Amino acid sequence: MSKDLNFFNNDIETLNLEEIVQKFDDLNETNEDLAKIDVHLIQHVKRVIEALLFASNDPIPLLKIREITETIAPLKPRKLRQIIEELQQEYLTQKRAFKLEEIAQGYVLRTHEEYAPYIELHYRQRRGEKLSYAATEVLAIIAYRQPITRPQIDAIRGVDSSGTVAQLLERNLIEPVGKLEAPGRPMLYATTKEFLKHFGLKDITELKSKLN
Repeated sequence: MSKDLNFFNNDIETLNLEEIVQKFDDLNETNEDLAKIDVHLIQHVKRVIEALLFASNDPIPLLKIREITETIAPLKPRKLRQIIEELQQEYLTQKRAFKLEEIAQGYVLRTHEEYAPYIELHYRQRRGEKLSYAATEVLAIIAYRQPITRPQIDAIRGVDSSGTVAQLLERNLIEPVGKLEAPGRPMLYATTKEFLKHFGLKDITELKSKLN
């Protein structure tokens, strides 16, 4: 027993206090570096989510957001929700003109109601402008194939149509009419009464009879 105790005491005597302190300092620096990397990574994921929301006219499901952000970091749904909630709080704190909302099992950016009159004024001015070739093409596809999703429009045209669909929504020539019962539940679009008035049509069947 005495021999073991002496051996233990000898081990303690051989330890260098400065080396121990240095090891703890190194460990703390490593932990701080990892924390910085984690913060930067989370900020990057947050901005990617923000970019996705800005680029989309439709609510984006959490599953889709996770699928995209997994290319950056494999975050759990709970962590992604936390990041989205932080974005929501940022917009509120900064008193932005828009807000982040959860709608139809997805997330979307929407302007605050108080700015509706200004947006309507913008839309009214845009309605008087001539339709571009791309807008005419997309509108024709929607009119003939309605209800139809944006991915289906993209497949027909062979190019991304998100910007053109947004323009047609602004001019009230098309409107969302539901969601397709398919993975991701994409939004379905159809023409409006404004579309019929714009082209002098009684109803959509009149247009289809002319096309046929």
